[in-house]
Amino acid sequence: MDPFDEVKEDAWSQVNGLQEFVNKNRPQNETKLDFENAFQELQETIGDLRQAVTISEANPDQFQLNSNDISHRKDILAQLDAKVTSISKQWSSKNDPHRPRDVTTMSNRISQDTHEENPFNDSNRLDEEFNAYQQQEVIQNQDLQLDQIHQTMRNLNLQATMMGGELEDQGMMLDDLDQEMDVVGSKLQRGLKRVGFVIEKNKERASDWCIGILVVALCVLLIIVIAI
Repeated sequence: MDPFDEVKEDAWSQVNGLQEFVNKNRPQNETKLDFENAFQELQETIGDLRQAVTISEANPDQFQLNSNDISHRKDILAQLDAKVTSISKQWSSKNDPHRPRDVTTMSNRISQDTHEENPFNDSNRLDEEFNAYQQQEVIQNQDLQLDQIHQTMRNLNLQATMMGGELEDQGMMLDDLDQEMDVVGSKLQRGLKRVGFVIEKNKERASDWCIGILVVALCVLLIIVIAI
C-alpha cells in the first residue's frame, strides 16, 4: 500500500482542525497548551508524509509512480508546509502582547479606555489556579499523612491483639499448672501421711523386739545365777 495516501488525508484534516482552532480561540494558558500539542502532532504527521515522499521517490516502480506523480506529491508537501507556517504566524500574531485588542462590546471599550484591572484576566485566574493547586497539594499531603497514621494505628492494634492472645494463652497455661500443682500437693500429703503411719508402726515393733530381747536376757541371767 502506498504510504503517501495513508498520511495525506490525515495531515490535511489536522491542518483544517488547527486552522479552525486558531480562528475560534485566543492565546491563553489552556489554549496555548492545546495549540502546542496539536501543532506538534501536525508536524509529526507532516514528517511522516515527507518520509513517505522520500520512500516513493526512492522506489517509484514499487508504487507505480512516475516523475509527475513525485512532483505532485512534493507540491502537496510544500502546500502543507506553507499552510502550517501561515497558521503558526497567525497564532503568533494573536499572542503578540503589543497587538491592539479588538473592541466589540461596550464593556470591552470601557475596560480598554479606563485600563482598570479586570478580575477575570489571566493573571488573576493564574493566581487562583496556583492557590487552588497549593491547597490541593496540602490536602493531598494531609491525606497521605492521615493514611500513614491510620496504617500505623492498624499495625499497633494488630500487635496489641497478638500480645493479648499470647497473654491469654499464657494465663491458661498458668491455670493448668496451678491445677497440676494442687493435684501433686494432694498426692504428696497423702504420701507423707502413709510414710508417717509406716514409721509409727515400725517404732512400735522395734519397742516390742527390744522388750523381748531384754526378757530373754534376764531369763538367761537368772538361770545362770541359780545354777551357780
